[in-house]
Amino acid sequence: MMNRLVVRIGVTVMFIVGCATAFVVGRTSQAPSPRPHLTSQARGALRMLLDQKALGGPEVSVGERTYPPNYESAVHTHQSIELLYVLSGDFQHVVNGQTHRLGPGMLGFVKPGDKVQHRSSANGPVKVLMIWVPGADGEQLANEWRSE
Repeated sequence: MMNRLVVRIGVTVMFIVGCATAFVVGRTSQAPSPRPHLTSQARGALRMLLDQKALGGPEVSVGERTYPPNYESAVHTHQSIELLYVLSGDFQHVVNGQTHRLGPGMLGFVKPGDKVQHRSSANGPVKVLMIWVPGADGEQLANEWRSE
């Protein structure tokens, strides 16, 4: 009876260790290598977290962008969906002439063809997680910047 209990405990421990190992190995294999910070004195900083090179295809690109205080982009359009998740700071997201004030934890979006403008407040920089689907707009943005 005691041997069965020991075997069950051993199998349970092995199962838990195996699952945890598979989880860690799976997460590690999914983590793309760090990309350089791209900078523009007027536009802030951009670090691509996931791009065509890391993903192996153009389906999506993801970047972390820091806008300097008092930044105001030109009005522009995108060919893809753009999602903006505000990590820190106060952000104004103007879509088709309508201003949306976004703070930390808030999400903004742009559909293909929308006219968009991004603005940061004078209070400090704004950090935004940006996701483009498909990823061509993110790739194009990254190609316009220089590496540190």
